[in-house]
Amino acid sequence: MEAPATPRGGTAPGPSTFRCADTPLFRAAVRPTRPAEDSGTTAGTGPADTDDTGTEEALRARLAAAAADAPLREAVALASPSLSRILDRVVAGAPVRAKQLRRAVRAVARYRLRMSGRATPFGTMAGVAAIGFADAPEVRWGERHVKAVRPDMGWLTEVVAGLEREPAVLRLLRVTANDLCFVRGGRLVVPYVPSPGAGARPAAQEVSVRAGEVVLRVLERAARPVPFGELHRHLLDAYPGAAPGTVERLLADLVGAEVLLTELRPPTEAAEPLGHVLALLAPGTAVLPPRVAGTVDELSSIQDELAQYAATPLGSGRAARNAATGRMHRLHPAEHLVQVDLGLDVDVRLPPVVRAEVEQAAEALWRLSAHRPGPAHLRQYHEDFLERYGAGRAVPLTELLDPDLGLGGPAGYRLPVTARQLRAEGGEPGAQDRLLTTLAQEASIIGAPELVLDDDLLDRLTAAEPGGPEPAPPASFEILAQLLADSPEGLADGAFRLVITGGARTAGAHAGRFGRVLGTADDLVTAVVRDLPTTDPDAVKAQLCFPPPRGATANVAMVPRRLPHTIVLAAFADRTDATVLGVSDLAVVADVRRLAVVAPRLGREVVPVVPSMLATMWHAPNAARFLHEITQHGGPAWPRWRWGTADTLPYLPRVRRGRTVLSPARWRPTDPSLQDRATGADAWERRFAAWRERWRVPDEVESVNGDNRIALDLRRPFHRALLRDEWLRRPGAVLQELPTGCGHGTGWLAAGPREPAGRTNEIAFPLLRRHAATPPARPLRYPEPRRERTAHGPGSDWLYGKVYCSPERQDEILTHRLPRLLDGLDGLVRRWFFLRYRDPDAHLRLRIHGDPAVLAAQVLPGLNTWSDALVTAGLAGRLTLDTYEPELERYGGAQARAAAEAAFEADSAACLAQLALLDRRELDLERTVLAAAGYVDLACRVAGPEQGVRHLLARARPPGAAEPDREAKDLARELIDPFGGWDRLRARPGGPALAACWERRAPALTAYGDRLRALDGGSGAAGALDALLHLHHNRLVGIDRPAEERAFALAAVALRSRLDRGRAAR
Repeated sequence: MEAPATPRGGTAPGPSTFRCADTPLFRAAVRPTRPAEDSGTTAGTGPADTDDTGTEEALRARLAAAAADAPLREAVALASPSLSRILDRVVAGAPVRAKQLRRAVRAVARYRLRMSGRATPFGTMAGVAAIGFADAPEVRWGERHVKAVRPDMGWLTEVVAGLEREPAVLRLLRVTANDLCFVRGGRLVVPYVPSPGAGARPAAQEVSVRAGEVVLRVLERAARPVPFGELHRHLLDAYPGAAPGTVERLLADLVGAEVLLTELRPPTEAAEPLGHVLALLAPGTAVLPPRVAGTVDELSSIQDELAQYAATPLGSGRAARNAATGRMHRLHPAEHLVQVDLGLDVDVRLPPVVRAEVEQAAEALWRLSAHRPGPAHLRQYHEDFLERYGAGRAVPLTELLDPDLGLGGPAGYRLPVTARQLRAEGGEPGAQDRLLTTLAQEASIIGAPELVLDDDLLDRLTAAEPGGPEPAPPASFEILAQLLADSPEGLADGAFRLVITGGARTAGAHAGRFGRVLGTADDLVTAVVRDLPTTDPDAVKAQLCFPPPRGATANVAMVPRRLPHTIVLAAFADRTDATVLGVSDLAVVADVRRLAVVAPRLGREVVPVVPSMLATMWHAPNAARFLHEITQHGGPAWPRWRWGTADTLPYLPRVRRGRTVLSPARWRPTDPSLQDRATGADAWERRFAAWRERWRVPDEVESVNGDNRIALDLRRPFHRALLRDEWLRRPGAVLQELPTGCGHGTGWLAAGPREPAGRTNEIAFPLLRRHAATPPARPLRYPEPRRERTAHGPGSDWLYGKVYCSPERQDEILTHRLPRLLDGLDGLVRRWFFLRYRDPDAHLRLRIHGDPAVLAAQVLPGLNTWSDALVTAGLAGRLTLDTYEPELERYGGAQARAAAEAAFEADSAACLAQLALLDRRELDLERTVLAAAGYVDLACRVAGPEQGVRHLLARARPPGAAEPDREAKDLARELIDPFGGWDRLRARPGGPALAACWERRAPALTAYGDRLRALDGGSGAAGALDALLHLHHNRLVGIDRPAEERAFALAAVALRSRLDRGRAAR
């Protein structure tokens, strides 16, 4: 029996943060890992072994033998109709060019290898089943696999698009306005128009029509589903002189432009897409023209023939399939016509030790990835959102993603293409990256095949992570792993390996499209998705539904309804249904931790869920991709092993923790000639052999490029020829050890004594956060989006200047230069305040309020002269003017704005005075201690002494922030005394002057606190106070998050000490 990784301190591993759900998804190849038949893949040197030296007769014989293999023949027909046609010609004795024969031999070999060596579901080559857990392992492999058959969505979307061009069809349907539409410059813009079919043309970036009165009337009337005929009559009533045919053509054109969407298009949650189409059209065939009615009849026949094919055993049903595909091709020619998913006839129950192993692997991966920064495009977008809108403001999603009104899509978004670019992020590799690179290089030098991630090494790697607040674990994710054991008994004894091959960001995603073959077990998958935890327990989980940019991609996106609420984008939806949300119902809000989606009409956060394996990075409109990615909360999509900067090394060892291989060994080709078409076959063989020897590449490997994998035995010339072909076609491919090379085999899945080898398998383990996430000290609020514009540009009653200067020069400017400017403004302005910022360049922000005429005629020239002097003195680089957009929601709302800005001014003046005391050395206090004392005075003035102290204690240092040193703690305990009049502080040199600074700002702070408590019961007062404390540190110390957290920690230490002494005195 194998032991798991040595636990820390010799005790059993603690419970994982994650629990594995009861319904993993099992995936397996239909054929044993070592098929009895050879089919030209055995080692040898004769012509039958190679793809380019065999005679034409030998090649045709091999293809004829493949065509006689009924299960292989069926699999090829579904996967590659063009290859299937070549097999037909070979069997019929028809002529085929030698070059085509050689290509066909290689292709058939790949498919044969795939049928035994890859578990990813694909036609009838591999299938799925829901499995479970039991006290003792149970394994049964049967032969009654089930085929779920429907038209390929690429074909069906093109047929539907053609039907939508028929006026008679439109009269049978309801339509609704596309909720992605918006008006820009007199044009109605549709920013996303998916392409039907297999994607011969890409999705349109943008389509627009003139936003005339008639079009806007149509949009208004079709805001909710309306029968096409009723909409037609509505326009005729509104415009009595219009010709009926003209109006109908206008509406048909709007359907063609996707301004109007019909109900004919199968929704992504449709169980039977073709059945959906027939249910709408079959009852109306009597009123359809004969040609269109004939199309509907053909579709009905196709449905029947596909059902007949689905009922046939694996390897049979060719006549029914050909009848259906022939009819489909005559109706609308396409390469791929049928989509088949395979339900495996298996019964598998895994023992508890496997579940525990998965949970411990998930825990290790989460610990390794917890502090890694999330995707740069989302982090920078979050920063830009806070810069533009501030914290707490709800921005309508449509406005946010509009590049003219809002920020547009994040950098790298493609549908439509965004103009935003990623900013360069410099910096040295982190400590974890450096340690991993060292470990990888050591393994390469000594030839170590494996890196064991024991507890000590895991602690070293996680200790190497940067500090900061502990991030919340992901709500859910999936680990995809191959399970290896020599027998079912080995599973129970712990003699097994889990080899992680992939994952997904949402539990249940791998099962997404397989509802038709999972049967009643699919209800358990739905239960898992509905049970996904959320950061806010009152949040609404909503299934994100949208048409992918290419119709064929919808094969992956077709998922049963998992959640009560849906978010439907660019598709027909009944907006009268309270459970259906659209883009117009959604807004985005942020705090310093994350972005979130909210539904203002519900007053709740919305968590979009994509319960499928659809890659939204490539296959979603910007709105859908953004809604999906925003749920990452700035973290990785799912925790996985990452080598970091070492990933480009030629060799990386296997990484194992306990029984789980987190990352297989991998080899990257280093000889460019191996991927160069100019290298001849003989030269390639010599160079490849030399490369293999140098890097100790084993005999059995798999070529991996993204999702494309092919298992190879490098002792076989034919397999080496396949590898050469793979590397020429996919230059990014690498070699990876086979999972079976990590220990144990697939014997636990043997179908019986005649097939002892078992099957290549993968199991998608759904993992959910075990406990509710710790709620943030200040939960996100969900305000209504602003209805009126509140921005103040140059020439308004606010003058907003940015003085760009280095952080090192800011104190000098604030201490010696800014007071001169302010002296000259006396009597000219009503209010002013400043703060420090980076965008990413460091600068000072100065906001001045007054009469617009005075600001323009007198204050602006003075500001320009002052900034010119700074540039001349070498203290600053430039002055820019910008638009001031108050962060109303962050500081209590519009009704608290005047009081908030008065508090900003008072605190700005107090900070300038304190900086001057420090500069003249009249006050001898370390600045973090000074900030902590300032926090206490500020909080007690705004919230009152008792509530202010309670607030600061609750706001104490989060885990991960730097610990204040003992000297600072002792000094804070001595000086911070809000209940005793600050006597010790006042007794220090500069103490009376400091106290006087605080007293001058006190009235404005008290008035602000009173105003907050008078509004909305004071519900937003805590968040506003947090924001004001943050700004105080910004003004006094600068942009330094660790120093800010140390100041909060000092304040809490001192206040606890005072409270303890008070209790002791009683």
